[in-house]
Amino acid sequence: IQGLAGLKINRLVLGEFKNERKLQKFDRSCLEGLCNLTIEQFRIAYLSKFSWNDTDLFNCLANVSVISLLSISLGSLQALLKDFRWQHLEMINCDFDKFPALKLRSLKKLVFTDNKDVSTFTKTELPSLQYLDLKRNHLSFKSCCSHTDFGTTNLKHLDLSFND
Repeated sequence: IQGLAGLKINRLVLGEFKNERKLQKFDRSCLEGLCNLTIEQFRIAYLSKFSWNDTDLFNCLANVSVISLLSISLGSLQALLKDFRWQHLEMINCDFDKFPALKLRSLKKLVFTDNKDVSTFTKTELPSLQYLDLKRNHLSFKSCCSHTDFGTTNLKHLDLSFND
């Protein structure tokens, strides 16, 4: 990544891009230089035991428009409480301890699907959210779904199918 310094990159994919297996080890030193790139879309795929507790990594991704996390063992995303400029966030088939309490003012599209270990929905603050896909998560929506749960009055698409 250091060799790409100064470039504008449309899409950067890290991890197992063929979706054939999960990588068991990930050398974080390969992310050095990430802050020196201008990235439109950032995707991390098929990594086991990946820690997002490093706030420096998140700060480097603050201006990315699209973030995609696919089959990542994360635990929690507490670092996402910070207001980044992300417009589109995908979290698909990841291992979470609980639904992330997101507070992202610019987020317009959230796709949170196939995350089987999450059973309860957490209120979010997403005032610009227009598209919300929460299908196939085993989520329970007993007291859901008002504009206060999602922190938006702009929602145009909502998919809660195949949940509990």
